[in-house]
Amino acid sequence: MRASKARTEIRQEQIARAAMKLLAVRGWQRVGLADIARQVGLVPSGLYRHFGSKDEVLDAVLDLVGQSFQANVQSARQSTSHPIAQLREALRRHVDLIASGVPVPRIILSKDVFTGSRRHRKRVHAIYRAYLDEIGAMIREGQRQKLIRSQPGPETLSLMWLGLVQSPAILWLLGQGSFDLGEHCHRAWTLFEQMIQPDKSSRPKTSVIPKQ
Repeated sequence: MRASKARTEIRQEQIARAAMKLLAVRGWQRVGLADIARQVGLVPSGLYRHFGSKDEVLDAVLDLVGQSFQANVQSARQSTSHPIAQLREALRRHVDLIASGVPVPRIILSKDVFTGSRRHRKRVHAIYRAYLDEIGAMIREGQRQKLIRSQPGPETLSLMWLGLVQSPAILWLLGQGSFDLGEHCHRAWTLFEQMIQPDKSSRPKTSVIPKQ
């Protein structure tokens, strides 16, 4: 029974990832269940054994986005103990996530989420809140160690951090990749890092930020 459940979960993830790839290229409105099934080698009726509707597939796609965000945070934390370096690494991973085909801007702007299902909007909102809470926790720890200025607070700084990539990602999407998202975020991070530094008089002597 457990093996059967595991196989079902694996297949559901395969379907969700296939749907995500199609969403990145076409947009959700132009993706059909038959297209998704074809990507994973199923007939459309086979897909219905795992998902009851296209709406349920989108739920699974949103779950993958949330899991990707949390994985970014955990990887950033494991890469270094320095809060500012963690923020930098989380930003780099967020950029890589978008560039690798996880269509975060397209998901948010799709009719099924932005102007469609209230349930999906709430789900995306919860995903971003959880993400920002984790980023805020990094900032809060940096403030506790006096490595990050005490004002503004973690909530404001976490929103500013997300803004380093969110708006540029939309331009990247609209420009179909012609906009250099990575270079822009690198420059924006440099300014953000300078802005969050505490005054030299209150900065601890051990606040050296690891270099990449």
